[in-house]
Amino acid sequence: MTASHALVVSLRKAGTHLLKELMTGFGYSLHGEVSAAAEIQPKLRGDTLWRVLTMVYDEEELSRLTESKERAVVDAAIAEAVAAFYGAWRIRLGIPWRGPAEEAPSPELVARTLARTAARGFADTPEDVCWFLHQLDPHRADEGFLSEWLDTGNPRIVFNYRDPRDVLLSMVNFLSGESGRGVGHFTDHRVYRAILRNAGSFEERLTIALTDPCFPGADAFERGLWLLRHPAVCKVSFEELVGPRGGGSRQLQSAAVVRIADFLGTDGDPVQNPADLVDQLFNDQSYSFHRGRIGAWREHFTPEHEKLFEERYGTVLDAYGYR
Repeated sequence: MTASHALVVSLRKAGTHLLKELMTGFGYSLHGEVSAAAEIQPKLRGDTLWRVLTMVYDEEELSRLTESKERAVVDAAIAEAVAAFYGAWRIRLGIPWRGPAEEAPSPELVARTLARTAARGFADTPEDVCWFLHQLDPHRADEGFLSEWLDTGNPRIVFNYRDPRDVLLSMVNFLSGESGRGVGHFTDHRVYRAILRNAGSFEERLTIALTDPCFPGADAFERGLWLLRHPAVCKVSFEELVGPRGGGSRQLQSAAVVRIADFLGTDGDPVQNPADLVDQLFNDQSYSFHRGRIGAWREHFTPEHEKLFEERYGTVLDAYGYR
């Protein structure tokens, strides 16, 4: 049986879409810092929905809600409660709100939910939901969440990374508009889109990415070292998961799928016949997809870029095994 709660920490431009397809294939709904179609977003019903409502509204409000004959009012209250509940957990996990301000959950309801659920654990969140984060900072995440994970192993955490040189190249392509789908709601993406588009050449853009300490994701690999080193975290790389269509191998891809499935406790076809699932992973229609290939940095880095990278990220290459 699959672990009822899972959390994927996937560094930006490290192949999040591969994990998205994989976790969906395992039967999880998706939430957090990932673009998810409506059909794979969490659907709360029955006892699960009621449990969430009780974490947001008090008894008097719940009574009015159950007695109301106005369906539109009830639906709106439910939607606001669910948004506030997930908003409270975003704060506890250290995930800032990325969407438009007008779509943000009610600050009042979020604050109330935080207060009402301070002693509640991640195990009380809806089951069969996989949260996606681009970073899990132990200094920003809720201590209760971290303690629960350390004591119980819940949720199961998967950490996804990629060759830092390809990550940097992919981010430059993305912010330069090469994916053709915009840069999303990350504020730093919007800032550096303007900066990179103002640069005179692609070489200049790479130089900016290699020398600007605030460039998006500049410190992500260092901040992820604790996940790479922790024995209770399942580690997987883009190079393992991307498969032949991205310059990898079918053998590594299948082995990675089986390893993650085993870590999550998944039973059934994905474990017995990984080929049935690996064919779904490489999705070139993903929101930020550009090329999705291993070693593309070799086609663009000049000797000067390689020197700059080594000076700044040489220890990262060693730590993540990319020598």
